[in-house]
Amino acid sequence: MLDAYEQKWIRDENRPFLILGLIFIAAALVMLCILSILFLSQRKASSPTAQPEVPLVVPTAPQPTSAPVYFSQTRLPVILSGSGSAPQSAQVTVQTWEVTKIKLLGHEIDGQHYDVATFRNVSTQETVKGYCINRGWETPAIGAEYTLNADGVFVPVRESVDDPLQRFQLIQ
Repeated sequence: MLDAYEQKWIRDENRPFLILGLIFIAAALVMLCILSILFLSQRKASSPTAQPEVPLVVPTAPQPTSAPVYFSQTRLPVILSGSGSAPQSAQVTVQTWEVTKIKLLGHEIDGQHYDVATFRNVSTQETVKGYCINRGWETPAIGAEYTLNADGVFVPVRESVDDPLQRFQLIQ
């Protein structure tokens, strides 16, 4: 049998290993936290909406041919008007719609209530209604301009990238 002195000696002998083990575990946890924070901040910084910078070179005078000159091309969509020789399916007209009234929770679909906006076509004075499709987004002010896309969704003409405006689905 072990006497009290030998038991105390065995405990005292194992104490440095126990302390070193606890320090190692604590250091590993701290490193794991730091690496997680670095990974999340790096992932947040490289968002998919960030646009790469494109150098813009505007020639002011003829330059020697030894240095390359970079030109940037911008491709804009072609909007055809009603008169022209293009087939009817290729003609696209953009119409502007203006918000004239907003009714909070004025439309119900499957037990869910949605805000309703009344839109007036600026050129034809036709009025239609649409219900919100992005809950939590900012409601537009009266007079905000929208366009109606081919899917029947009203999309704002001008909006902030940081604070997008509500989109509305056309009510048939």
